[in-house]
Amino acid sequence: MAITYDDFLKVVETNNLPFVNEVHKLFLDNGCKMEIKEAKQGYVVTYAHIKDKKKIALMNYVFRKSGMLVRIYARHIHMYQTLLDSIPEEMKKNVMKAGDCKRLTGVSECSPTCTAGYDFMMDGVNYKKCKNSAFFWIVNADSMEHIKKMFIKELELVDVD
Repeated sequence: MAITYDDFLKVVETNNLPFVNEVHKLFLDNGCKMEIKEAKQGYVVTYAHIKDKKKIALMNYVFRKSGMLVRIYARHIHMYQTLLDSIPEEMKKNVMKAGDCKRLTGVSECSPTCTAGYDFMMDGVNYKKCKNSAFFWIVNADSMEHIKKMFIKELELVDVD
């Protein structure tokens, strides 16, 4: 039996429900597809844009002991990187401690299928971070507004390449 959006909502904390529903509508209204898979701790919910028959993931929700987290695949971050200067310090700390992209730093190759991470500026410092951990944040009252701003920027730029 397929996992439904309602199944996913049952495991979302009550205080996150309005945000999750708003984001769900935002992605669907912009032509994105949603996919839900079972994981060790809850579900992985991915929103993706289909371009030239290719699925391009924009974000996913994952569950950890600390709560629900969002991973943003911000492939256009260089076009709106000043937005990062205004995110809360806790979110900035998570970006800074994220793993560096092996491909961008020239240390080694991560995986032959990896398309490389993100090269961006935050508070005047250049970062080259792994796409899987650079923008991986807990969803809470402090982060929601900033996460949504990044979603909107990525959706505006989804066809730019």
